[in-house]
Amino acid sequence: MEGNWIMALAFCSKKIVTGLKLVINASQRQSASQLDMLTYLINGKKVHSGNNILQTTFSDINANLLTSEEKCSNFIRYYKTISPDEQEILLCNLARNYGIDTQNVVAVLNAALSGQDRGQMQILASSERMRQALKPKFKLLFSHIGKVKDGVKFLVDLRADVLKFRQKDQTELNGVLYQELNTALRDLLLLWFTVGLLNLERITWTASCDLVEKVSMYEAVHKVKNWEDIKRRVGPYRRCYIFTHSSMPREPVVVLHTALTQEISSSIQGILRNVRLRYSSIADDQTIGKGLEYFSGLDEKNVRQSDSDNMNFNSDTEDPELVKAAIFYSITSTQKGLQGIDLGYYLIKSVVSKLKSEFPDLSQFSSLSPIPGFRDWLLLNLNRRGSEAGDPILYPSEMEALARYKWLGSSPPLDKFKHLIVSHEWYRDKELMQVMKVPLMRLCAQYLYKQKRRNLALNPVANFHLGNGAVLWRINFLADTSLNGLNRSCTMMVNYRYYLENADANSRNYLENFQINASSDVLDLLKEPK
Repeated sequence: MEGNWIMALAFCSKKIVTGLKLVINASQRQSASQLDMLTYLINGKKVHSGNNILQTTFSDINANLLTSEEKCSNFIRYYKTISPDEQEILLCNLARNYGIDTQNVVAVLNAALSGQDRGQMQILASSERMRQALKPKFKLLFSHIGKVKDGVKFLVDLRADVLKFRQKDQTELNGVLYQELNTALRDLLLLWFTVGLLNLERITWTASCDLVEKVSMYEAVHKVKNWEDIKRRVGPYRRCYIFTHSSMPREPVVVLHTALTQEISSSIQGILRNVRLRYSSIADDQTIGKGLEYFSGLDEKNVRQSDSDNMNFNSDTEDPELVKAAIFYSITSTQKGLQGIDLGYYLIKSVVSKLKSEFPDLSQFSSLSPIPGFRDWLLLNLNRRGSEAGDPILYPSEMEALARYKWLGSSPPLDKFKHLIVSHEWYRDKELMQVMKVPLMRLCAQYLYKQKRRNLALNPVANFHLGNGAVLWRINFLADTSLNGLNRSCTMMVNYRYYLENADANSRNYLENFQINASSDVLDLLKEPK
C-alpha cells in the first residue's frame, strides 16, 4: 500500500512538473519578443520598476512581522499607482517569476521515491514536503497581504483585475499564468469569506448615509432612480439586508432586497410602487402613445398592486397581520473579485431566519426573479427555425391566431412572430398581447425547464435558485413592463418558491441528479395548446 501511494504521488507530481516545464519553456521562448512589445507600449520604464518592486517584496518577506507588513503595504501602494497596462505586466511577471519552484518539486519528488521503503512516517513527511513545494511563492505574498489593513479588500479587487486581464489576453501562456493567480486568490478568499466570518446587517433609511448610498449604487437588478426610490426600498414592509466582512467594514458584499406582502407577488410594478411611471416611460421609449388607462384592463392579475392593498407605506409602523409572504426581488453580489464564491445562498438563509423570528406566522418565501437571456435565446432559435431540443416554436393554433392580423403582412408566421419580438409591437395592441401570451409563456417555460448547460439550468438565475433548493413555481406575464423587462424577457418574470422543509432535498436532487423541481402550473405550460 505504501509503495502504491508513493507511485501515485510520483505519477501526479511528474505530470505537474511536466506541465510547469512546458510553461517555463514557452515563457522563455516568448520573453524576448514580449519584452520588446511591452517596452514599446510603456517605453520600458515601468517594466524594470515592476521587477524591482517584486524583488524587493520577496526578499526576506518572512524576516519578521513588521518587515512583512511594510513590504506588503509598499506593494499595495505601488500597484494602485500604476496604469492598467502596467498592472497587467506586473501580474504576469509575478506569476512567471514567483510561482512554483519546479527544481524544488523535482528534488522533493526524487527524495520521496528514494525513501518509499522507509515506512509510514517517511511517506507522511514526503507528502507534506510535496504540498509545500507545490505552493506558489506569490500565494505567500497574498497571505501576508491579507493580514495588513485593507489587505483583504485589495486582494478582492486584485482578483477582479486578474479575471479581467485573463479574459482580455488571449495568449496561451498568459492564460495559464492568470489562472495560477486566480486559483491562489480564489482559494484564500474561499477560506476568508465563509458565512461564520460575515456580518448580517439590516439597512434602513436611518442607517449611515454612505451605506445607503452604496446599496443604491450597487443595485444591479432594478436600478434605483433617486433618493425617494431607495427610501421606499428600505422603508415599511420592505427589508434590505447585507453581508459585510470584518476586514471590509462598511462595504456591502452581497445585498438582498425583500418585500413583505400579503401574497406571492406576480409583478415588480407593485413592489417598486411606480406602476404609472413605468407605463408612461415605456410609452415614451417605444412611442406607443398610450397611457396607463389603456393597459389597465389587459391583465388585472399581473398589473394590479394587490401586494400593496391595505399596506400604508407612508406610515412608520407595520401591521404584522398583513405580512403573509416574503419576496426576494433583488440579490446583488457587489464584488467582482468574489465571482464564483457563493454567498447569496447564505444571505437568503440568514434573512429567512431573521424574518421567521420577526414574523412567526410567515410561511411563504419566494423570489420574483428576472429572466436574463430569454429574449436573446428566443431570437436565436427563431433564426434557426427551431429549438435545440426539437420543440416547435409555434404550434398550428398559434400560427393561425397570428395570421388573423392582416396588418402584419403576408410573411410566414415565424417571421411575423420574430418581427413582433424584435419591434415590441405586440405590446401596443391589447388583443395581440393576449395572442402572444400563450406562445411566450410556453417558450419561457421551455427555456427555464428544458434548456441545460452541463446538465444544469442554462439560465444563471434559475441555476442559482434551483441549486439553493427552490421550486420553479410560477411564470408571470407582464411582470416587468419596463423597457429592460421587454428587452430582457418580453415582460416575464418567474417565482422560485422556497419550501423550507424540502429545500435541502430539492437542492441535492438538482445538483446530484440534475432534476428540476417544477410546479404543475409550469409543467402545464409545456403542453401543446388546445
